[in-house]
Amino acid sequence: MQQMLDAESPVAAAARSLTDEEVERFHRDGYLLLKGVISKEEAERCRRYVVGMMDPDLTLPVPWMARFGRIKPLQPDFSETFADPALIPLFQNERLYRAASQLLESERLRIFDGSLAITIRHDVGETPYSQPLHLDVRVPTEVSQFRLDMPEMELAGCFYLTDVRPTGGGICVVPGGHRLVMEAARAHPTGRLLHDFWRDIKGFPEPVEIVAEAGDFVLTHFLMPHNASHNRMPEARVAQFLRWVRDDHVYGQADEVPPGHYDAEQVATMSPLGRRLFGVEPWDTGDR
Repeated sequence: MQQMLDAESPVAAAARSLTDEEVERFHRDGYLLLKGVISKEEAERCRRYVVGMMDPDLTLPVPWMARFGRIKPLQPDFSETFADPALIPLFQNERLYRAASQLLESERLRIFDGSLAITIRHDVGETPYSQPLHLDVRVPTEVSQFRLDMPEMELAGCFYLTDVRPTGGGICVVPGGHRLVMEAARAHPTGRLLHDFWRDIKGFPEPVEIVAEAGDFVLTHFLMPHNASHNRMPEARVAQFLRWVRDDHVYGQADEVPPGHYDAEQVATMSPLGRRLFGVEPWDTGDR
């Protein structure tokens, strides 16, 4: 992974959106806060759309989950992705794509996740956090060790669609925690299996809550230990999550989608870049 972190990106300088200092900081800290990726007006439009998925009487659809004030929308088949036409512009944001291209050292990327979170005020709980410290890794559970190379690499992150003040339900990260995960994994013959597959991490430094404004994006390394704070504020926090991988991802995260996976309205909303990121078109069909 050190080679992956230190290698010079082949992405054309004209396509870069991160400064050299930001790239260095990402490799050091394992995360970046990108300010004003979308406008506050666009964030408010998306917030209203997400909150509008609930009935006016606050009845939650049966598949949705709620725990410690965290409301997690789910599709009828219990999948998490919401690639609705109203939200597709978030997936194909050019600035985020260029940043991901730099860090993944490739212009041929795929995007997925698109899960949502609504966190309302929650006044109880013995710790500041609503989740255990964990990783969200897509490594198959039968694999006992991380590869720690670029074909395994992912980038993750979330749009804040609302302002997030301290103790407002923000994402919490361990600065430099991705390096601690690598060190622990390398030192153990089955490092992928530690901490219950890294779903309940013990003994790491306390995480730091990321406070930010609506329209900002928190970009993280896929080995970044994280959780979220309880929302003690009166305002609900609304967020949308994204992930990027290279199209040569070793575990098949970038497999082409079958015909008809996205309907005509979804495809019509996708830009040329979006159709490649979503896997509707392959990357070798000409300029994006």
